Amino acid sequence: MAACTRWKVFFPVLILCVSLLGMAVSVSGDAALIEDVCSKTTRPDHCKACYKLNSKSSQENVKDLGRLSIGCVFLELGIFRSTLGSLLKNTNNMAPEFLNACTSCSTMLVSVDKRIKDALEAWQQARYETSTMHMWYAVSIINDCRRGVRMMAGLTKSLSDQIIALDGFGQASYGVLDQIH
Repeated sequence: MAACTRWKVFFPVLILCVSLLGMAVSVSGDAALIEDVCSKTTRPDHCKACYKLNSKSSQENVKDLGRLSIGCVFLELGIFRSTLGSLLKNTNNMAPEFLNACTSCSTMLVSVDKRIKDALEAWQQARYETSTMHMWYAVSIINDCRRGVRMMAGLTKSLSDQIIALDGFGQASYGVLDQIH
């Protein structure tokens, strides 16, 4: 009878320990898999930077990397839009071609914003292929904006760096989503 009672106590503890050990192996396995996924994107440095930006990264899994990558693009979009918006508030000394390129880009970013939000919503609903498609469209629009603005005289280093970062995180996110779906 006492042996039976010990097994009733010992068995659940054993199951818990095995489960926790499995989770620990899974986390380190996911970390290696995340590194592998990031290395296969066109922008592995941006992918890894996004993963490391999240303080909970060590607890994330590959599916969460998709969500994180979308969040990083959205964050970079906000930074770039803010800088571009500030630039457009003072257009007095701006060449007309540069003003047109910035205004056009600003308009395009509304579509990028929607596509990123749609990508996140689709990802959260486990519609991974749809999410990937939305991110592809967002990256395509970002590239159009980047080409238009970068060709103009008057582009500040800050704005140039930000659109490069936005494009980099967008490319990395698309690469992640495309591999996972």
